[in-house]
Amino acid sequence: MTAVDERPRTAPPAASRLRALAPALAVGVLAAATFVLLRTALVDDAYITLAYARNLALHGTWGLLSDVESNTATSPLWVLLLAAVTAVVRRPVVALGILHVLIAVALTLALTSAARRTGLPRWAGPVAAVAVGVNPLLLSSVGLESGFLVLLLALLLLAAVRGRALAYGLLAGAVVLTRMDAGVVIAVLTLLTPALLRRLHVAVPAALLVVLPWMAWSWYSLGSAVPDTVVIKTLQQAWEQYDVRNGMQLYVEVYGLTAVLAFLPVVLGGLGWLVLAGFGWSARTAPAPGDPAPGDPAPAPAGSVQPLRVWPWLALGVAGVAHYAALSALGVPPYHWYYAVLVALTTFVAVAALGACWRGVHLRPVGLGAAAAAAVLVVASLGVDLRAGTPWPLAPIQTNWAESAQYTRIARDVQGILRERGGPQHVTSPGEIGHLAFVCDCVVDHFADPARVQPMIDQVEAEASPLGRRLLEWNFTHRDRDAAPVPVAGELFRYDRGTQPPAAQGLPTWPVTTTWDVPLSDIVLQPVGGA
Repeated sequence: MTAVDERPRTAPPAASRLRALAPALAVGVLAAATFVLLRTALVDDAYITLAYARNLALHGTWGLLSDVESNTATSPLWVLLLAAVTAVVRRPVVALGILHVLIAVALTLALTSAARRTGLPRWAGPVAAVAVGVNPLLLSSVGLESGFLVLLLALLLLAAVRGRALAYGLLAGAVVLTRMDAGVVIAVLTLLTPALLRRLHVAVPAALLVVLPWMAWSWYSLGSAVPDTVVIKTLQQAWEQYDVRNGMQLYVEVYGLTAVLAFLPVVLGGLGWLVLAGFGWSARTAPAPGDPAPGDPAPAPAGSVQPLRVWPWLALGVAGVAHYAALSALGVPPYHWYYAVLVALTTFVAVAALGACWRGVHLRPVGLGAAAAAAVLVVASLGVDLRAGTPWPLAPIQTNWAESAQYTRIARDVQGILRERGGPQHVTSPGEIGHLAFVCDCVVDHFADPARVQPMIDQVEAEASPLGRRLLEWNFTHRDRDAAPVPVAGELFRYDRGTQPPAAQGLPTWPVTTTWDVPLSDIVLQPVGGA
């Protein structure tokens, strides 16, 4: 009689790993589909980043133009990463698509690990990644550093959950090099995580190890330790009565349901924060000597159920609101990508609250209702994304003055005109430069020409306090303050339809349209000083 092996069968390690990766791969497929949708409708500022990456990868120039070095890349680390992939595939938009998919996969894995280690269901990771991945505002920001920054913040959360001070410090440095104002998130998350506070002697040097080499090189080679955009943004004004503080209202007025769906996670995240706070309060006990403090990593023994730890998610929610408050205090214009951190982090908090409700049997009906509401929100957001067209002619939320196809046509026409005329092969921008410069490599303004930023620097220094002036002078020690502006053969101006001066009659003119709340316009190429 043959003996029967009744030992439990386990899946091969490869099959088990594949099942674990399946949700992340599915989110990656969704990201690839969304990129096919949006690749023709990137926001104008995204093309600034793409131009920097292309010029670095293909020409070795750190600049918006291939033949002029500049220092207006707000996110150096994102440019470096995009340039590295561009150097391989030779096409920056293709490189962006590859990174868009990889970021979505990595975000899913990071959030899944953070959820598992804090006692939330594993599905919380993919759900949060999908909710972020179809949000109209975040999709309208692709090409900028927003998606990469959200990934870094998710990894920062995971490092905090695990209490890994070295990894946390390295990631914090990467966050600063991706977007300096996100340092607010780092500060709040650090202050609210005792395990990290006790190991600042490890985290801080690790962060400096990432940040200082780049800043030293930028200070010496580019003439400033920080991008020139810090000065440019300092001088920018609110859009009439709207700045970051109340800019969400502006987008709702212009874009209606699309903007409502984009910003709804902020409201849901606030409710989710209260739910998580309730879980945290109900679980409060007097800790015995040696018990971990709130925010400390407390892994469960092997084979046991991980206890619910809401503190990291609560800290993340506070950090997102603090970032929004900091930008509001600065009074900067309400560019839609400035809300990416707030929208993404509150989305994570809302999904964490949903997972916490799902854990409790007595709260399972509440969890089911919340899950149904979340599914409706995701489907509605996807519907808005598809309603914009396939592929998009314009992003669902954007502030461009012209459609992408119109800017492409203008740039090619201008390039042809300059070649026919000979002489200087550059013109000034009509106010938006990214797409035009990316296509023709011939448009300049203060984003492309350091000499055109110098008057702004002089103004900021003149208005600064004595200490501030000293710091600014030190920062610009290696700057060539006497550099001559790039010579131009003409100037592009944007006029509201029908308001062109008589001198503009008969000059090259391109009509442009947009869904943004501005009148129909014409872009006119005029001789230098010929307004």
